[in-house]
Amino acid sequence: MMGNVFIGVVAAAGAAVLDQSLYRLGIGGFELKDLAWVWIALLTLLVGRLSVKQPLPHCRVSFSDAFIFLSVMEFSGEMATLTAALDGFASSSRAKGEVHKKIFNTAGMALSTNLAARVFEALAPRGGLWTARLTFTDLLMPVAVLALAQYVFNTALVSSVVALKEHQSVVAIWQDSSPWAGAAYLAGSAAAAIVFLVVRELGVVSTFAILPFPGILYLTYRACLDRLVRTKGGMTL
Repeated sequence: MMGNVFIGVVAAAGAAVLDQSLYRLGIGGFELKDLAWVWIALLTLLVGRLSVKQPLPHCRVSFSDAFIFLSVMEFSGEMATLTAALDGFASSSRAKGEVHKKIFNTAGMALSTNLAARVFEALAPRGGLWTARLTFTDLLMPVAVLALAQYVFNTALVSSVVALKEHQSVVAIWQDSSPWAGAAYLAGSAAAAIVFLVVRELGVVSTFAILPFPGILYLTYRACLDRLVRTKGGMTL
């Protein structure tokens, strides 16, 4: 019962931030450079298929997180919110499950990303990322905080709903599943920062050249995880 109530609250909050994001984007208008975001959104839907099942319950890492972080830096929190919602919806649609799970995943991703983007924007250099003369070092702290905020908000939502549904401790659920996702969030945010700096130098059109990146990241992380599981004698993936 409480689990369904929590899902309803998250769904309402997610719908609110999506509505706000669409409203702000509607006011700002759609520019030619925003076509690059459409490409990122399409890649997000495709890259969601490269998710990795962790050797723990309730834990799966999707490498589309890197594109969500890139949307925050290259475009805006509003566009990143839409990207995250697409990722949540697409990943849910590919897996068998009830409608309320799909709604929760879509709304939860939108909500956590929107909140994380606000934190990032508060720490970003004055004048924005496009006007300032930035280096990777300059982006290091804001990007690290962005990854941490997304990690905390997203895992808190997932751990809470699982705990309510299964009548377990939130802390126990988080300790069992969530820490494994931290490495992927950090790797995704760092890679997104590097891609953003390249795009910033070469222009937004260069965004179309980042297709190989998620596959490389996926294979690297998968290999490291397989090796770790074999070393510890854990279950196979």
